[in-house]
Amino acid sequence: MPVALMTSAPAQAADTVPCDRNGTTSADASMATRLNRELPGDLRGSMTAYRVSCARVIIATVKSRGLPVRAAQIAITTTIVESGIRNLTYGADDSVGLFQQRPSQGWGTVDQILNPVYATNKFLSKMLRFDWRNDPIGKVCQQVQVSAYPNRYTEETPDGVAIANAVWSMSEPVELPGNSVTGDPYADLLTVDPAGKLMLYSNNFVRDNGQPYTGSEPREVGHGWGGFARTIPADVTGDGFTDVLVVDSAGKLMLYSNNIVRDNGQPYTGSEPREVGHGWGGFSNVVPADVTGDGFTDLLAVNSAGKLMLYSNNFVRDNGRPFTGSEPREVGHGWGGFAKIIPADVTGDGFTDLLALDSAGKLMLYSNNFVRDNGRPYTGSEPREVGHGWGGFSKVVPADVTGDGFTDLLAVNSAGKLMLYSNNFVRDDGQPYTGSEPREVGHGWGGFAQIMA
Repeated sequence: MPVALMTSAPAQAADTVPCDRNGTTSADASMATRLNRELPGDLRGSMTAYRVSCARVIIATVKSRGLPVRAAQIAITTTIVESGIRNLTYGADDSVGLFQQRPSQGWGTVDQILNPVYATNKFLSKMLRFDWRNDPIGKVCQQVQVSAYPNRYTEETPDGVAIANAVWSMSEPVELPGNSVTGDPYADLLTVDPAGKLMLYSNNFVRDNGQPYTGSEPREVGHGWGGFARTIPADVTGDGFTDVLVVDSAGKLMLYSNNIVRDNGQPYTGSEPREVGHGWGGFSNVVPADVTGDGFTDLLAVNSAGKLMLYSNNFVRDNGRPFTGSEPREVGHGWGGFAKIIPADVTGDGFTDLLALDSAGKLMLYSNNFVRDNGRPYTGSEPREVGHGWGGFSKVVPADVTGDGFTDLLAVNSAGKLMLYSNNFVRDDGQPYTGSEPREVGHGWGGFAQIMA
């Protein structure tokens, strides 16, 4: 529920937190002076350097997603209504932040929501579910926020558009919150070698000048990992750090949690693994996927009859007992014949799609938008071919290598070369993995028992 728009100076320091950790700039102050003369709506005369700095960070996040200024117009309009473009530490019920997102509704923890990059990214991921390019801005804001006062967004649209247009040129793209071992936006790789050692190949695509997995030496982060029937990377706890689930020889599902900050740079060792399920030995495929788009990784399992079963997870809602909060349900059938099923947010909307590799080597995209499809993932549209000749790779690994919010693919060919097939669904006009030639980003990867991102 929106808070009332306040056109006075920003609230006291205790009620707000900075949007830019470096504070405001002289350019922010100059832009505020300009906007106070030019804005057509209620914020005219009330813009401050602080409010401009918040708009600047929002727009920088929009740019990092590869989205146009219209997305920024929608986001800024929303924050005018919700918080007066302020990163608030309070709100109605448990709402906080620029967009007044609620932890109890699955938007994240308080600390996450008060991070304006995280909050904006969550807003944008939901926005992408709707016809945001064509529908009126006020309508899109309401679709995302589901406010009791929908008309307010339309009333504030003129100011939202003006601020977004003016601040657009001031903002540089920023790193988005990610889901990786190290918690940055770039997918790291974990490998299990023939000796059962778990090796971490870190990746920061910007830091490493576009050469992922080569910026530092791989390092051992565990041993004795060779005996598991399955090893599954998944952000089970929703904190932005990739945990690992394993299925042991008895069919038990064990959770090795990871928070590399909390664990002083030693992932998977901060606490004892614990059982979060049993009877998982009979599935032909177990696929980690944020099917519902709430930031917690669910599991999809293909049973002996070829049925695709959804085991949902919301670590907060389920009191720390993932995959047990509700009965599994069937979300597809006929999945037993695929050579490989690959979870990937191909479209960048925050919902995990599935790529299925058939016996002919065709790569088929089963898209998912849990809200748009009325809770029936992978059935909203016909699957479509997005590649061929993929049958010759020994391994295909989904990973947002470039950190743009779209899942790329890494493939190990017969010579052990690690090839990067990049994807930006918007840039590539809906044709993923074809926008540029694949390129080699490593060699000698053929000897690993498993590669995970």
